[in-house]
Amino acid sequence: RVSVRIAPFADTRGCCFDRAAMAEDSLAILPQSMGQAGAKAKVKPDARRYIPEYKGGLLLKDPNEETCPYTFSDSPAYVAKKRYEDQAKRAAELEGRDETRGFLHSLEEPCRKHKWQEAYQILERRTAVPSGLFLLARAMLRWNSARFGDALRDSEQALEMYGSSATAGPLAAAFSCFARICLGSEPRHTSSCSRELRPFVEAWSEAEQRALHGHALAAGLFQPRQVPRLPEPCEVVKDMQAHDGSYTVCSGVRVGYVFLLNSRDRLAPLFIHFHGASEAAADYRGPELAARYRDLPAHLMVVDFRGYGWSAGQPSLATLFRDAEPFAEKLPEILVQHGLAWPYPSGLILSGCELGAQVAVHLAAMFSGLFRGLVLDSAAGTSATGDRCGHAAERSGALQRWRAELEKASLEVLQPLDADLRSLGALEKVRGYDGQLLVVHSLPDDDTPFESSESLHGAARMQRKELLLLKSKGRSEEYWVAMRRFCAKIQLDDSLPKVGAVVEHLCAICAEKATSKCGRCQKVWYCGRKHQAEHWKVHKVTCAGGPPESTPKIEPEAEACLEAALIVDVCSDCDIDALHLCFKAVVEQTEPTRALHMSWRAASSALAKRVRELVGDLSATAAVQQPPLMLAVVEAQQDASTCERLRVLVDNMWQSAPSHAWVAFPDAHGVWSPRYASVLLPTLRKAAADSRVVAVSCLRCAKGRKETCDGIVPVPLPSSDDVEAGIQCGSYVLMNEELRADEGNLSNVGSVMRPFNSLVVQLRTLRILLDGTPARTLRHNFCGHRLLYQMQNMFGKRVQEFNAPEGEWMRWVLQLEQSSALGAFGPIPSDLNDLDWQRGAALFDFLASVVATPGAAAANGVDGADEAQYANIEAAALSVCGVRWKVERRLILNAGEAVVAKELRALAMEPISAFLQARALDTAIGIQKWAKETAA
Repeated sequence: RVSVRIAPFADTRGCCFDRAAMAEDSLAILPQSMGQAGAKAKVKPDARRYIPEYKGGLLLKDPNEETCPYTFSDSPAYVAKKRYEDQAKRAAELEGRDETRGFLHSLEEPCRKHKWQEAYQILERRTAVPSGLFLLARAMLRWNSARFGDALRDSEQALEMYGSSATAGPLAAAFSCFARICLGSEPRHTSSCSRELRPFVEAWSEAEQRALHGHALAAGLFQPRQVPRLPEPCEVVKDMQAHDGSYTVCSGVRVGYVFLLNSRDRLAPLFIHFHGASEAAADYRGPELAARYRDLPAHLMVVDFRGYGWSAGQPSLATLFRDAEPFAEKLPEILVQHGLAWPYPSGLILSGCELGAQVAVHLAAMFSGLFRGLVLDSAAGTSATGDRCGHAAERSGALQRWRAELEKASLEVLQPLDADLRSLGALEKVRGYDGQLLVVHSLPDDDTPFESSESLHGAARMQRKELLLLKSKGRSEEYWVAMRRFCAKIQLDDSLPKVGAVVEHLCAICAEKATSKCGRCQKVWYCGRKHQAEHWKVHKVTCAGGPPESTPKIEPEAEACLEAALIVDVCSDCDIDALHLCFKAVVEQTEPTRALHMSWRAASSALAKRVRELVGDLSATAAVQQPPLMLAVVEAQQDASTCERLRVLVDNMWQSAPSHAWVAFPDAHGVWSPRYASVLLPTLRKAAADSRVVAVSCLRCAKGRKETCDGIVPVPLPSSDDVEAGIQCGSYVLMNEELRADEGNLSNVGSVMRPFNSLVVQLRTLRILLDGTPARTLRHNFCGHRLLYQMQNMFGKRVQEFNAPEGEWMRWVLQLEQSSALGAFGPIPSDLNDLDWQRGAALFDFLASVVATPGAAAANGVDGADEAQYANIEAAALSVCGVRWKVERRLILNAGEAVVAKELRALAMEPISAFLQARALDTAIGIQKWAKETAA
């Protein structure tokens, strides 16, 4: 046996023999793969060992120790160049195909005739093809249609996806620069333009900037003043916290803003406001303005200009618009930084006052889908950026070269569109916004004529716009009423922002900007490998270690409290007794109700005196209750409608109740179960955590008695103990009522809120619906039908059904009957008006003439004439009244909206046609004349 000691060495594959293993045996240890069939696949070396991460960086390992397996073709620079060449080759192939350029053939004829709208509609209907020329053509046509933001995004998308194309890339870059110059923005892709066109673009941009710097309007326009920044957030008024911040607009320049967070309603709309030249963002921290925005309710973010507040730099017309664009782009980061969600669900409202209105219009045109509403206060119809109207000599040279490049790309049919590439003013920009618009102007304002606001309102193309001319100067009470109404409209619109920057991911350790994420679960983000390794001990439990142990699902809950709203008409002593039982049921809840709000009126002074005594006794009882029951009683006017009285109660609730309050409607002739609030509140807490739920319907009730509905209850009503005893003995039965929106007549029985008794509505939602209802509509008997319909058909919202526990009766209600053939909520003779009698008599005479003549019924197409005949004119008038109610229910849903006469007639004819068809009169000769006259 010969012992040979061999020193360790490296094989050609980079593997080393083990020194410790060699010490155990003096023989040389050969590779284990020797003598085995096949060879193992070579492991690809780590590129970081041979290629530095950045230019001039050190290698992680000296390449002289081993043979470097990489060549120049593996370097990042070569790979990027190769990828760019491949993309350019592919783009050129796509643009040369007939099917890719086929959209030009469909555009050629309308474009030669200058029918740009027709060409735009053709291109909008086509599916996007993988071509930069397609996006460029669509961008130009969108610009012609005043969709400036969409046109800019199309051109920049073409540059991003097909920038390597020798044809589409320079054209897309040039159009993007032209669009930004016309909008007053800064061109961003000048270097990507063609070599011939680049100097023209730079010259045009510099000419516009020189004109703005030397504009006569800038002299004396700005009135900057320095205001110190708050060192930390503070509460300026109750439930309104002020945060001062800033954002970067360019290198070394930061502009400040003030954010007022409304803690009373975290889901309120957010106003992005640009102030006037004589104001500063810090002025809105004042108690008066802060309280006004808190009561709207709304959050407020006021942005300064350069030189104002704690902002750096000097104000200038040249930077007015350009400084606002980074704010809109960084808005997601700013909202997340202040604890708000993105996309913000309650809607963003862009507003501006005087000079700030110009900035608001500019952002609305560039980011049209980001803001749900636009408010312009005393805005000027023209601006310094648009009064030159493209008269710069540099513009002509740039567009002349642009025409030549379009002809080279075979897009000469689009050359006439360059006439729209000119500096735009506020009147042109406002046409590019399609959200909701509110234009407000104070008539005593001497600085800006009211005709400018009228011009802006007339130039806007959207249908949802409003012009408000105030008789008093400043922000009067009429101004805040309009703002609150506009906030309600914004909250009813559930659309989310369509554009905007994506929120950047943050590192799970340091909360800095993340650059990578976990490769296995693809959920957790990190700023680098160091923090990823540090977080692995915690993250491996859910990532590498498998899912955590299953835990029972816990439904999210939020705060909720219950308040009662009682609206009652006292017409007899029986109503007093029923009201006493209703009060007793509310007070004796096992889980106390927070407050009781009541609106009452009496038919006589004696009844009014008894009601006041009853309220006094209730106040004494509520005061000793723990916790005490808050009581708010309002004596209503005799001519006030039910919804007007409800509006008064809701306004009072809003001043005292928390934002998480829910409103229940006790029946003045009914009784609550003692466990009503305790059983219902857990469901309300779960519903409060779901932003889609606006109301909860509790349909479970106990019934058994049958009374007339003339407003007087002839027998004593039962107490809660009597109801439970009656359920045990079988005299009362448990059943689920049906919630129907057509039961909206709130004045047909003594319990005027009967259609709402089965609902528990979120206070915030109820206030929004009432604020969005016109004042004249609140006085109508069918306003309740409108409210019920809106709750059940609100987009993105729903009414959640509450399933009561087995055997729980929740509430006791009267079972009403009525002698009318139209049912419990149909018309009675006292509901008839002159029109009902007139049209009923005409219908009665028509049917009488048909039946009186032998054979006339069959000849006139009336089948079953005996069944169609009425006993008297009153019966026919009651039928007409029922049809009129159906028409009014349909029309009241459109209250406050612009409806043409043709649509009104169509809305009225549908119930009338259904009525005639139900009575087999639709084929009768001559009945259509009666139908049209009735509909008119």
